[in-house]
Amino acid sequence: MEDKQSRIFLALMLSLGIWFVINYFFFPQEIKKTKPLATDTKEIKETKENKETKPTPEVPKDKTTNVPPKPEIKAIDVKKEFIVTSSFLVEFSSLGGRIQKFYVKNHLNPDGSETLVAKTESDTVEFNGQKYRAIEVSREQGFDFNLISSENEIANSIYNQILFNMNYDASTKTISFETISLDKKYLIRKEYSFFEKENYFKFKLTLTNTGKETLVLSTSKDPIYFRTFGSLGPVKPGIITERDQSHYFRYYYIDGSFKDSIDGLSNEGFFSGFFSDKSKVKKFETVASTGEGIDFLGTGSRYFIAVLDPLNHKPMAVTLDYRKSNSTGVLMNYDSLSLNPSESKVFDYAAYVGVRESEGMAFRDKALEPSEENKTTVFFGLSNKLDKSFNQGITTPFRNGIVWVLQKMHGVIPNFGWCIILFSILFKVVFYPLNQKQAESMKKMQALNPMIQEINEKYASDPQTKQQKIMELYKTHNANPMGGCLPMLVQMPILIALYTAFSDNIELWKTSFYWIHDLSEPDTVWTSPDFGIGAIALNLLPLVMVGAQIIQTRMTGMPTDPNQKTMMYLMPLMMLYFFWSVPSGLTLYWTMQNILSIVQQVYTNKFVDSKKVDIAVQKQVAAVQNPNQRKGKKKQ
Repeated sequence: MEDKQSRIFLALMLSLGIWFVINYFFFPQEIKKTKPLATDTKEIKETKENKETKPTPEVPKDKTTNVPPKPEIKAIDVKKEFIVTSSFLVEFSSLGGRIQKFYVKNHLNPDGSETLVAKTESDTVEFNGQKYRAIEVSREQGFDFNLISSENEIANSIYNQILFNMNYDASTKTISFETISLDKKYLIRKEYSFFEKENYFKFKLTLTNTGKETLVLSTSKDPIYFRTFGSLGPVKPGIITERDQSHYFRYYYIDGSFKDSIDGLSNEGFFSGFFSDKSKVKKFETVASTGEGIDFLGTGSRYFIAVLDPLNHKPMAVTLDYRKSNSTGVLMNYDSLSLNPSESKVFDYAAYVGVRESEGMAFRDKALEPSEENKTTVFFGLSNKLDKSFNQGITTPFRNGIVWVLQKMHGVIPNFGWCIILFSILFKVVFYPLNQKQAESMKKMQALNPMIQEINEKYASDPQTKQQKIMELYKTHNANPMGGCLPMLVQMPILIALYTAFSDNIELWKTSFYWIHDLSEPDTVWTSPDFGIGAIALNLLPLVMVGAQIIQTRMTGMPTDPNQKTMMYLMPLMMLYFFWSVPSGLTLYWTMQNILSIVQQVYTNKFVDSKKVDIAVQKQVAAVQNPNQRKGKKKQ
């Protein structure tokens, strides 16, 4: 009965797994683009010159005092300001004193090379009456940099609906905003400073008590939140699948540890709808520091990163929004915050927005770069761990080396497709001795197959003796059944690094190669009509890759062990599944590896057979294959 239940349970789980694979592989779930979570406020259309009359939403009473709601504003004049640097296009709005749109431009690296983020005509945008090549990373939702008094306002701070006084100093590229708090007791001043050649900007928040009494802004039980960067773009046009959504993440660095999660993630598990009480599902989570506070936090996407580093007054906790499709990023928590009469507190931050590469975070102007010798820079105190925000895994050094080699190749060969092919060849040459030992080990195992098969037949009813005899055979002829796997294990860290290098390297983004329109995406050559269950994409390279792998497998000889033989048949299907939706640049690399392995195997079969394979093995194999010869020897 127990065995039967086990088989039923296994069949059920296997069926569920097959259903999940088919559903995920052919019909990925659609995730539609979403705006921030709905609020009671109405959208306010911003104009630079015109005036509009819009009702202002009811403002809740401020937490610091019981004041009546702010009266409705009959008319507002929303002003805009535009800042252009060598790296950014930034549009500001006096409504909320916030960043309305943030674009990243093509810009130069410290070594003089250019980082191309906008590569096609479709990346041309109109900004303040002029056209630029740039990519918007603010998802048309902007970046808040505003205070939030309660969790109910996390999706949209009430200060986003308040008109700030705006002042811009073009000579220093500094824009400031001021407004009085809702309870009329303290002044809020926000200041953004940009630098012509840097991918960093400074943000300063100043809170000034305008009254004659001590003002308590937050307590440990009632913190005040500060939201800066929301979900980062760019977002792929059309429908966002679950695979696409996994490229968007949020993170924070706390107590020497990096934490991250997929953006817009709900904490409801797969079975939550069946077994959990939805009224108790956690919507928010607060993570507190036990050390010196939060070092930095931010949001990221496949190629870009936005990180905020508090240079002083580090928050002691962060809050995460777990509601579905949220785009709130990570919020800073400030508790036990108070202001004495006429006291001002200045919160100083450094912000980086740019590509997920170390070249992006390098300072162009060395006078601004913080160090022990340069404490006068406005960026002094910047964390030396900001590169952790790239979120590229433990193989980052290998990954960066691969990207560097591809960049150097691209300086000579101006096409990344051919660079990947050349890199595949170089990689094969470097690991030739290891791969050759793998090929020879597989050849030796192939030569031993007849003898192993004979042992299997002879001791079919005695598994223990059969295993013992096979191990003795391996020992006698110095054969290692894992010899073919060892080179793969040695190269595994590099293979993982290759995956990250080809997946998040902006150099490959929107780069074409023959029929491949984008080396960072699957090479879809045909898409079926959508009949309500989702379209099916036909990708060519994974099929070629698996075909080459099957040929290589047949050339090395099929194993006699049934389990190994089954694995040999299943492996191409598994590889097809894994590579179906990965970047075509990575599939191109792996396809070339398989083709080169076929060439190497042809060489091994033709020239190494008589030189490297144990002569004793050949003789014994010949004896096994020629029973008459064995009988003759016995008669003698």
